[in-house]
Amino acid sequence: MSYDVAIIGSGLGGLIVGAKLTKEGRNVLLVEQHSSIGGYATCFTQDNFTIDVGFHSMDGLYAQDPKIKVFEDLDVYFNIEFVDIPTGCYRFTNNRTDFTLPDRVEDAIKVLIEKFPKEEKGIRLYFETIDEIFSSKWKDKTAGEMLDSMFENDNLKLALAGSIQYYGDDPYTLSALSFAAAMSRNLKGGKHYIKGGSIKLTHYLADYIREHGGTILLNQEVTKIIVNQEKETVEGIEYKSTSDESSETTFIEANYVVVNAPLPVAAKLLSSERENVQRLRETINSLKIGHSVLNIYFGFNTTLDKLGHNNYFTVVNDESVFSLSDIFVNNNGGYSRKNYIFVDYGQTDTGMAPFGKSTGIISTVDYIDNWNHLNKEDYNNKKKEIETIFTERLNNLIPDVVNHIEHISVATPKTMERYTYNPKGSVIGFARSPQQVGKYPLTSPFKNLYFASAWSIPGGGFTSIIDAGWQVATSILKKRR
Repeated sequence: MSYDVAIIGSGLGGLIVGAKLTKEGRNVLLVEQHSSIGGYATCFTQDNFTIDVGFHSMDGLYAQDPKIKVFEDLDVYFNIEFVDIPTGCYRFTNNRTDFTLPDRVEDAIKVLIEKFPKEEKGIRLYFETIDEIFSSKWKDKTAGEMLDSMFENDNLKLALAGSIQYYGDDPYTLSALSFAAAMSRNLKGGKHYIKGGSIKLTHYLADYIREHGGTILLNQEVTKIIVNQEKETVEGIEYKSTSDESSETTFIEANYVVVNAPLPVAAKLLSSERENVQRLRETINSLKIGHSVLNIYFGFNTTLDKLGHNNYFTVVNDESVFSLSDIFVNNNGGYSRKNYIFVDYGQTDTGMAPFGKSTGIISTVDYIDNWNHLNKEDYNNKKKEIETIFTERLNNLIPDVVNHIEHISVATPKTMERYTYNPKGSVIGFARSPQQVGKYPLTSPFKNLYFASAWSIPGGGFTSIIDAGWQVATSILKKRR
């Protein structure tokens, strides 16, 4: 069988590519190794609670936001409800300072100047800089260097770096461009949540593909990308069932192949030893893979505002973290002191829990090396130990919350790797260092092979991945014309 386009993986990037191409009349096949679609943009239901695996909020949705044209073109706004998150960008607390950073620039500047009056000049410079970050001097600098150049107060620096785990694990290795661009998007248009969870968006896009004539295969793992050595093109893919060991490998032809899988995985799939393929593999192997996370998912028998908690995002820094240089040390330390982010979905109308109840998630930086050496029993015991640690820590943040927990479960970096195939369970793709940003192996070794995932430009995050998928789809359409 032959298709115009074969897409490997059903993460947001692959779904955007498939939706746009099927809308324009292309014959598309999307192949997914898991039993469900979405990658990190998916949910699971347990004990009547719908839990979002990795989606906390969506930034942007302002006039210049690249997602706007995508959602308009694919009729997303007519089918998906985006609800406002009313409690600001995030609350930051570390036992020395405690305040909420608003999600509008003017309001954020006002609050920060009131809290840190001696830093007014740097505060104004900071917001000017992140708004024009790509036309500035920060290309080869880190987020830590940028913050150090503008501020003296360590608590202010830590507060502004509060959500850093979404982009990196160390302010002094995280690209200033990546950090500032993400912060800028968060302060334009506010934050939103997809009512019903990220799975609503991924299922909508999958249905859109099918309704426009596309095919989606689940439980099918791509085993090879077939290369035509003479024509210097890819000519299709091979895939095999992940649920039936006795099944045979299937080959399909495709004019274009789009990889929505991790690039380290994709490089191994190429059936070629050509010099350009070898260079691609060498480049990929030379790049550092980004950090993973540990997630603790909660279902509560009440909404937490009844316990006095009134923030959607809460960034909790341990009291032992005094400066930006302490963050990386903390991320590699014990779980009883790790910085973490708590997301209280019950602060807005997410539709994720029965009436009068709510869901939440604790997320903290973690690494697969903390789990790889454990046997099954030790692995489960460690998960239980960490569950207890963070339940107690959450109870310190929100007194009496421990008596309102109906559901709790833990996802480790090994969980992330097992379900998404992302090496080391990375949640950001390659590490976003100045040395690596913009130097990813974007140049495909074949003219009809494309990359669209967190592992390609512009990198991880919902906005970036949606944009990457859109750019790939429009590139293919231009070539076909």
